[in-house]
Amino acid sequence: MRRVALALAALALLAAGCDDSDAPPPRPQPQTGLRSVEGVMIRDWLMSVQHGDFGRAATFFAPGAIIDQGRPYRLRDRAAARLFNATLPCHADLIALRDEGAKVLATFRLAPGPGGPCRGRVQVRYTIVNGKFTEWRQLDTEPAPEGPVV
Repeated sequence: MRRVALALAALALLAAGCDDSDAPPPRPQPQTGLRSVEGVMIRDWLMSVQHGDFGRAATFFAPGAIIDQGRPYRLRDRAAARLFNATLPCHADLIALRDEGAKVLATFRLAPGPGGPCRGRVQVRYTIVNGKFTEWRQLDTEPAPEGPVV
């Protein structure tokens, strides 16, 4: 029994001394997915809105943040950010994120909310500076083509 323990200890020491310098070092994985810092932040904001905590949802926006849903305007203060969050008509699930360098493109699946029935997908391009949304720009969605597809 003692020989087995010594043999295992020797193998462990031998393995610890192996040099894997020929193997390439692991590359760090970019954090652009739903678990990235931006993904967690967007999901936390979204959960605040869905739970009706519009005061907390407002804290994710920088003073003077630009909101653009077809017509841009600025949120001059926390009260304006609270109102914006409180008047979003749909609930949504965050389903994808894409890192665009200085911006992040989020894709949401819409669900019925306080504004009535909502469906489909929407994309919002975020600019995040110092942990706050400085720009929140909803992209135009392309309507489905009508008539036969050629």
